[in-house]
Amino acid sequence: MTRPQTVTLLTPLRVVRLRRMLGFELGAAIGIWILVLAVQWTLTQSGESAFTVSAVQFAASLPFFLLSLPLGAIAEHAGHRILLTGTAIGLVITSAVLTALQVLELATMPVLMAAVFLSGCGLAAVAIVWQSLLPTLATREMMTVVPAIDGAIFNGARAVGPVLGGALLAVWGATSTFAVVTVVFVICAVLAASQIPSGSGRAPRHESVLDSVATSLRFIRHSRWTRRLLFRVVMFGLPASCLWALLPVVAYEILHVTTFEFGVLSGAIGIGAVAGTIALMPLRSRLSWNVFAASGSAAYAVVLLGLAFVPWTPAVFALLVVVGAAWVGVQSTWMIATHAVMPPWVKARVIAFVLLTFQGSQAVGALVWGLLADTIGLVSAVVLAAFAMSVSSIGLLRRGIMPSDSIAPDPSGAAGPPELESGQREGKIVVETTYVIHPQRVDHFVRAMGRLRSSRMRLGASRWTMTRVSDSASTYVEFCTFRNWAEYSAQETVRLTVPEQLVRTDLAPDLAEQPRVRVLVHPGTTADRAEST
Repeated sequence: MTRPQTVTLLTPLRVVRLRRMLGFELGAAIGIWILVLAVQWTLTQSGESAFTVSAVQFAASLPFFLLSLPLGAIAEHAGHRILLTGTAIGLVITSAVLTALQVLELATMPVLMAAVFLSGCGLAAVAIVWQSLLPTLATREMMTVVPAIDGAIFNGARAVGPVLGGALLAVWGATSTFAVVTVVFVICAVLAASQIPSGSGRAPRHESVLDSVATSLRFIRHSRWTRRLLFRVVMFGLPASCLWALLPVVAYEILHVTTFEFGVLSGAIGIGAVAGTIALMPLRSRLSWNVFAASGSAAYAVVLLGLAFVPWTPAVFALLVVVGAAWVGVQSTWMIATHAVMPPWVKARVIAFVLLTFQGSQAVGALVWGLLADTIGLVSAVVLAAFAMSVSSIGLLRRGIMPSDSIAPDPSGAAGPPELESGQREGKIVVETTYVIHPQRVDHFVRAMGRLRSSRMRLGASRWTMTRVSDSASTYVEFCTFRNWAEYSAQETVRLTVPEQLVRTDLAPDLAEQPRVRVLVHPGTTADRAEST
């Protein structure tokens, strides 16, 4: 018998196309972080308030909040090559225009903020489409470690980008820095156009972007595991944003560093991200998701306290290396959990929502910590963030993200409902199911139907109700509404995973006879009817 291949951190790097596209991700992120750092430090040196400096992080994070869900839906059918190449070209145009305005001395604060916002749009597109592309470049076994590698690459750009940005700013100034960024983005555009398969991400489009977003929101609303994950993402993201928002102010007002030294300090976070991915791999394999993420959150809290009370640059550099490892460790845990649990049909959209939630908390948190630094003082604001992060760590240990209760990626293999005639497939579908229950099993049936309701709504139903037949204490009728036949058919086939199927089979001991199913089709104002058992 063939023994299963052991997947290590180096295994995915043997895939040539994946390795080259990791270079694309690294280059795009490096260019964006150089640009963000240059803007942050330029505003800091010009004497802007902590709130204004923190607004740079807000401008970089806001696009994730605005674009994550639409991009997650578009990434499922529009084509990865078109999306990533177009994103790289957009970044080229942004940095080239910023360079020209800098030469003309027209790069005012609103212009700088606009450039950061547009770069954030590019980063959002890269991050979301990239997560959708990854499973096409690596096997399912490799996906147990690829998110960690991805996190190291993405955050490794925080090591290379800020150091390069600080050096370029110190030696050549802002204009040359923005010009170098333009060249980096050109290289990324060439990589995306040449390395991504033309058919990658091109799938038949069965619904509009708005319908796709609505379906994913219903899934999240009725998935307890996903809601808990998003809550933990927010509880980490809000206090974590303090570091990114106020580090320039800490470096300038407490440490009194030079431009290049600020770049080195910012780069320490990326160094920690890369080193932490390798060093923490054995620990990750031995600890649960909750304990591993809680440990990273606790380390993050300690580092925030160090920033407030340790006015020595080498010590702060060491602390920032630690926080980089904690940062990538916690972030990659969310992604590993999502890849492991989410069914393929909704995975890209849920990942987009995780990124939306995290970056949204970063954007809001950046403004909050900047405002607090101006009102209660810089040190007090950082200490408050450390306290909030400690609460997040304790919460992860006490409750955390649960094991997946009723979602998993394994398909059930169900045959699905009988087909309707083509003319009946476009209108709204109402599925009427009649259940006859053993009298002594009514209580269990009602509880089980509550779980079935959540399952139906997770998998695409837009409405669900259940009534008891007035002349029979043991007969119940379930009404489940779908936007069209395709949504109903998908719920009973490609979206129906093994755990979701178990929710349905849990009803079997309660039933005195097989359920009777009628499918009511409403094309416009007329109604047709199909019956099955």
